Amino acid sequence: MVHKDRKPFHEQFAEQIIEDLKKGVAPWQKPWQPGERHAPFNPISGTVYSGINRVMLSRKGFDDPRWMTLKQANTIGCRVRKGEKSQPIVYWQFTKEEPARDDQGKPLLDGEGNQVMEQVHLTRPILRFSSVFHATQLDGEMPPLDPATLRPVWDPIEKAETILGNSGAVIRHNQRDRAFYSLRTDEINLPPKEHFPSGDGYYATALHELGHWTGHPSRLDREFGPFGSEPYAREELRAEIASWMLGEDLGIGHDPGQHVAYVDSWIKVLEKDPYEIVRACRDAEKIKQHVVAMEQKQDLTQEVTPAREQNAVLPGQEKSMTATEAMEPQERVPAQGVPEAPHRTYLAVPYREKNRAKAAGARWDGKAKLWYAPEGSDMAKLGAWLPQNEPTAAATMEPAEEFAQTLQAAGFYLKGLPVMDGKIHRVPVVGKPNGLDGAYQGFLDGHPAGWYQNHVTGEKATWKAHGHTLTDAQKAALKREAAERSRQREQERVALQDAVAHRCEQDFEALPPIRPIAAINNPYLLSKGIPPLGGIKESPDGTILLIPLHNAQGTIRNVQEISWGGEKRFQTGGEKKGCFCLIDPEKKLEHGEPGQEGEILLAEGYATSASLNLATGKPVAVAFDAGNLEPVAQALREKYPMATITICADNDHAREHGNIGVEKARQAAQAVSASVVVPIFNKEEKAAGLTDFNDLHQSQGLLAVEEQVARGRTRARGQHQERELSREL
Repeated sequence: MVHKDRKPFHEQFAEQIIEDLKKGVAPWQKPWQPGERHAPFNPISGTVYSGINRVMLSRKGFDDPRWMTLKQANTIGCRVRKGEKSQPIVYWQFTKEEPARDDQGKPLLDGEGNQVMEQVHLTRPILRFSSVFHATQLDGEMPPLDPATLRPVWDPIEKAETILGNSGAVIRHNQRDRAFYSLRTDEINLPPKEHFPSGDGYYATALHELGHWTGHPSRLDREFGPFGSEPYAREELRAEIASWMLGEDLGIGHDPGQHVAYVDSWIKVLEKDPYEIVRACRDAEKIKQHVVAMEQKQDLTQEVTPAREQNAVLPGQEKSMTATEAMEPQERVPAQGVPEAPHRTYLAVPYREKNRAKAAGARWDGKAKLWYAPEGSDMAKLGAWLPQNEPTAAATMEPAEEFAQTLQAAGFYLKGLPVMDGKIHRVPVVGKPNGLDGAYQGFLDGHPAGWYQNHVTGEKATWKAHGHTLTDAQKAALKREAAERSRQREQERVALQDAVAHRCEQDFEALPPIRPIAAINNPYLLSKGIPPLGGIKESPDGTILLIPLHNAQGTIRNVQEISWGGEKRFQTGGEKKGCFCLIDPEKKLEHGEPGQEGEILLAEGYATSASLNLATGKPVAVAFDAGNLEPVAQALREKYPMATITICADNDHAREHGNIGVEKARQAAQAVSASVVVPIFNKEEKAAGLTDFNDLHQSQGLLAVEEQVARGRTRARGQHQERELSREL
C-alpha cells in the first residue's frame, strides 16, 4: 500500500546523506588504510553491491561486508534476530518469464507436455525494491568472517599503475602542492611521487583526478563548471564517491581530507535537488567501472571479484540469484571490452535464440532455469545476451530513437518516437498510465539534446545524443534544417501572439468602462480593498475582471482574467513577456517632460500595484509575476530612460526553495539600475501568510505601505551613494 504522506525514496536517502555529511560520517568522508575496507556483498549470490546500494549499505558502518535477504538467511539455517530492521536496496528488472510460442503463435511444450517458458526482455525496465539484513543481525549457523579472504590477491600499487598507464591520460608532474584535471588541455596535473608521504597517497590522488578525466566529452561526457558553481560541486561529489569505491576495490587507502572544503556545496546541491544523490551514485559507479576496465585491457583473466572467488564460505553459493539482483541499470558492468567471463555469468536468452546462444558457449542451469556463461567463456560471443548491459544507442541510431530509449528507461510511456520539435510534451509514466506525469523537450538544433522529468519518481535530467555519427555535410544540413525549424517556430509563435492580441483588443475595446461601484459589487476588489484602477474592465455579466496587458508602445497584447474567487488566467498563446498594466490615474508619466519622468513603481500582482498607487500616488506598472519583473523593468527603462524605478517585491518568506519574489526583484533591479523595497511583517502576519504590499495595506493600512516604501527608497539611495563614493575612492 502506498502511503501518500511518505516521502519518496530518493528524498529520504538524500536527507540521510545530508545528515551524514554534516556530521562528517558519509562513507566517502571516512579515512582508512589500504586493505581495511571491502565493498558490501551478498555471500549467497556473490553479488557485490554497487552504485546507490553500495552507498546505502556502507553508511551503516559495519566492518563485516556481508548482507543477504531473509529467504537466503533461512536457507543456511539462520534467523533474523527479533526486533532487527532490514535495509532496503533497489534494483531494476530487465526480463520476465513468459510462455514460449512457436512461429504460429501456439504454446511450446516440452517432452512431458509442460509449457516451455522463455526469458523476455522488458522494453521498460521495472524499478524494484528488496530488503537485506547484515550478518550481525542473524542468529544461527553464520560462519565467522575470515579477514584473510577479503585481502586482494594483487598488488594494489601495481594495479593502480597499470590503470594509469593503460588509460592513455596525459599526466604531468608539474605541481608543488596541488592536484587537478584541466578540461581545457585534457591533462592531469600532479606533484611528483616523492612529494607524497606514501605510494598509496599518490595513487589515490592520481585515480581521483583520473575520475575527473573520464568526464571529458570524448569519454563519459559529464558537465563541468567553474570553481564554486553547482556543476563544479556535482562533479566533485561524483569523483569523490568514485575514489572511495576505487579505493575499496583496488585495496589502496582513501584520504578525504583534501576535499572537506566541498562538503557545504554538496549539502547545498542535495538540499536543492534530492534526486542528485541518485545520479551521483550512478555516475560514480560508471566512473569506477570505466577506470577499472582500463586494467582489464591488459589481463582480464587474472581479474576476479573477491566476493565471488574468495568468500565462498557459505553453503548454497551455487544458487546464484538472477542478474537483476540489487543493481541499477546504470550500475552494471558493460560487456564491451570484456573477452572472458571471470565467473559464472547468467544470461537473458529468449527461447527462439537458445540454439544460437548454446552454439556460442552458453550452458543451461536446470535449477535456476537460466542460461549462463561458464567461467572463462568468450564474452565477445555471448555479450548480446548480457542482461546487465545498459541500453546504448547503435552507431547509426537516429537522435529521436536514442532519446526514446532514455525516456523509456526513465519510466516514460511513449507512442512511437518522442517529438523533437523544441516544445514541451507530457506523457504517462510507469505507475500512472492514465496521467501525464512525464515531461520532455527534445531539440534537433545543432547537437541534438533535450531534457526530461518524471514527476512520480522525481528524476530530472538533461540528455545529449551520443550514439550517432554525422558527416560534415549531414551536420551542415542538420543545422540548416534546425535553423529553418526555429524560424518557423518563431513565426508561428509571433503569428499566434498577434492573433490573440488582435482578438483581445477588439473584445476589450467593445466593452464599456468599468463603473466605480465595482469596488463594492465585485467580490475580488472588495476583498482586496481597492477600486478599479488602470483602465480595467468587467465581463458583460460582471463576474470576471479584465486586466489589459500593454507592450511599451501601448498596444494591448493580452488580457488577464480574475474571477470573483481570485482565480487568474491569461489568454492562451498570448504575449506576456515584457507586457504590463500601468496604473497611473493622474497620468503623471503621460504629462511629464522628457528627461523628467519622476519615479515609477513596479510590482507583481494587480491588487498589490493598486495598493501601492493608492498609498504613494506614484505610477505603478503591474508585471503579473516574478519572472516578468525583469522584462518589464527593461521595457520601462527603454521608454523612460531618466525615470527612477523602484521594484516593490513580494516577500515570499514561507517558500522552501528561497524567497523567489525578492530574488527576482533584485535581478530585475540589477539589470536596470533600480532599487528594491520589500514589505516587512511581524511574526503574527508572517504566520498568517501575508507576503505583499496589498496584504500590508489590509493589515496595517495605506499609511504603513507609504512609510515602508519611503524608508526602503531612503535606504536604497544611501547604499547607492556609498557604492558611488567607494568607486571614487
